[in-house]
Amino acid sequence: MEEYDLLLENVKENKTMAEKIYLHPVLERVWHAIHAICIVVLIISGAQIHWPGAIHLFGSFQTAVSVHNWFGLLLVADFLLWLIYNLVSRRIIHYIPNKRDIPNGLIVQAKFYICGIFKHDPHPYPPTVDEKFNPLQKMSYLMFMGLMMPILLISGILYLYPLYFADFITSIGGLKVLAVIHFILAIIFAAFLIAHLYLATTGHTIQDNFISIVTGYADSEEEEEA
Repeated sequence: MEEYDLLLENVKENKTMAEKIYLHPVLERVWHAIHAICIVVLIISGAQIHWPGAIHLFGSFQTAVSVHNWFGLLLVADFLLWLIYNLVSRRIIHYIPNKRDIPNGLIVQAKFYICGIFKHDPHPYPPTVDEKFNPLQKMSYLMFMGLMMPILLISGILYLYPLYFADFITSIGGLKVLAVIHFILAIIFAAFLIAHLYLATTGHTIQDNFISIVTGYADSEEEEEA
């Protein structure tokens, strides 16, 4: 794509110097750690609930259900913490695509992931203090955290307390429909977790992004005129 080639040419025409930028504040790192633990535990406990004969990590079926329920409630609290923090601090802007991102930025970033990364091209959208995510990351977070996560959590709460929401559950087709919705979203999130872990290895080095989410500091490229 012409825009992708022009962007790479513009990057290569400048001398680049890796610098450390403070990208992830403490609250974001705490949230990310809790969120990651919750997602992993919920995926495993949920799998044991659906396939009790094949998975026994949490012991009995009832224990798996109890673990799933408690970590589900923790995930609800964790999500609300993330939402309130980002709204109050206005850091929510990092997760919202802008006019440059749609569609051109999405196409440029997709082309980088599909072929540019294997040619060792520089990242077309390196993280900055003002814009920490690339266009595809923004769109992914908007879809998963802005749309699918609320639906996943609400479906879980409805399933956990069906007597309190009996009329609504009946109106959408009953507990079986609710269970299918929850299960499909869980599968999507499990797939996203795998993709997320893979893409996390696409920093300057394989471990850079993992170190960044622990320390808060990330490498960026400071452009200087040659």
